[in-house]
Amino acid sequence: MPTDPCPTGHPKPRFSARAAAVFLAGLCFLVLVPSGLVVMIAPSGRIAGQISWSFLGVARPQWELLHLASGLLFTGVGGWHIWLHRAVIGNLLWSAAAQTLCHRRELALAAGLVGAIIVLAVLNLPPVAWLEQLQLWFKRDFW
Repeated sequence: MPTDPCPTGHPKPRFSARAAAVFLAGLCFLVLVPSGLVVMIAPSGRIAGQISWSFLGVARPQWELLHLASGLLFTGVGGWHIWLHRAVIGNLLWSAAAQTLCHRRELALAAGLVGAIIVLAVLNLPPVAWLEQLQLWFKRDFW
């Protein structure tokens, strides 16, 4: 019988909002960095369209949408993470030690949400596709 690598003393550990916030923030960061770099080095939109530019099979508009959607999620998760960890962050500021926990379900949730954002952005599907429409409204009608 395999032993639990993260024993908690409870038959079924409770869901940890803190672990979910940490995993979501970390995974969003791992999507934001490469998508930001691709958008930064990609040719301008007009030129990218004329030459049918893509990177890893994904065109510039979808890279931009992936970056925008991941950034929005990261912003919300970052605020949630800070709120949930305000005591820990305060302790870290005063050199208090933090503990490491194992949370497989929270990691699965974070990976699923970030994976869904990636798929929705690459396939240009709602609700992620609505972010592109909002961005275009600002570019075309607002300014």
